[in-house]
Amino acid sequence: MKLKRITNSNNEDAQRLITLHSETFPEYERFREKPLLSNLIDNAQSMHFNGIYEDNKLAGFFIYWDLEDSYYIHFITVFPEMRNRKIGQKVLNWVSENFRLPVFLESEIPYDAITARRLNFYKRNGFKELANDPDFLADVRRGGHPLWLMGTQEIDDLKHYLLKIKEQVYYATGEWEGIWQNHSKICITNSFSIGFQKT
Repeated sequence: MKLKRITNSNNEDAQRLITLHSETFPEYERFREKPLLSNLIDNAQSMHFNGIYEDNKLAGFFIYWDLEDSYYIHFITVFPEMRNRKIGQKVLNWVSENFRLPVFLESEIPYDAITARRLNFYKRNGFKELANDPDFLADVRRGGHPLWLMGTQEIDDLKHYLLKIKEQVYYATGEWEGIWQNHSKICITNSFSIGFQKT
């Protein structure tokens, strides 16, 4: 498995992956507008839009944010024909090998066997539950029931990182303005649920 950062949204692979993003994720989970994702690919230095290649074939994409003192995993998904190859696992292995700073992702609150299995998948890959208190998380999210924040390291000043995610990720992607009002936004978890569940 290889990752290649894409910084030109007009690139043929980028166009295929932007379409995959729209087709894979429900409206309330994905970037609100296609032009927004294209603009972020072209201009957002802190957002890394990576093509995932398996045996030199485009398999899917992996989006993470470099927040200077941490990383935030946003989306991972693969094309249907490339699933069941443990690509999601390989991406998380890459994260473990290459990131020394704290890495965060958000996980859906487990309410059935699938979501519980997903949570355990993250735990097996080194992620810990860092915040699952709705009152604590309310300051950085609006609307819906909050997701659990998971990370690779225990954090003393967690509010600092939560606010940074809000300011650099939620604001940039429009999540703060609309999605949280009407949905339980599955920013990273359902990204994984579709990307990882079948990989």
